[in-house]
Amino acid sequence: MKASHGLVIALVVFALVGIGALAYSGVSARRDIDKGTQNAADNAQKGNENPGPHAITASADSGGSISPSGSTSVLHGSSQTFIATANTGYRVADVLVDGQSVGAVADLYHDDSSSYTFDDVAADHVILASFALQEK
Repeated sequence: MKASHGLVIALVVFALVGIGALAYSGVSARRDIDKGTQNAADNAQKGNENPGPHAITASADSGGSISPSGSTSVLHGSSQTFIATANTGYRVADVLVDGQSVGAVADLYHDDSSSYTFDDVAADHVILASFALQEK
C-alpha cells in the first residue's frame, strides 16, 4: 500500500509540475507571439513612413527648360540634381521647390542656368523653374 501511495503522490507532483510548465510555456509563447506581432507592425509602420523610390516631378515655364524634366524616380536617401537653363534673351527668375521659392540658385559654371540638388530624398517632390526676359 505504501508504494502505491508514493506512486500516486509522485504522479500528482509530476502532473502539477507538468501543468505549471505547460502554463508557463503557453504564457511565454503568447508573449513571444505578441512581441513578434508588434515588431512586424513597427517594421510595417517604418516602411509606410519611408517608402521608396520617390518621384520628383520637374517642369519649366516658357523661356527655358529644366533637366531632367518630367517625373524622375529617386531611391530613398539618394540625391538628385536638376539644372534650369534659360533660353537666349531670358534669365532664370526663380526656382520653386514644393511650392516654396528657393531663389534663382545660380549655377557656378553657367551664367544662364541654375541648379538645385535634392539631398537625402525621403519623400516625393515638385520643382518648377521660371524664367524672365533679360533686361537690356
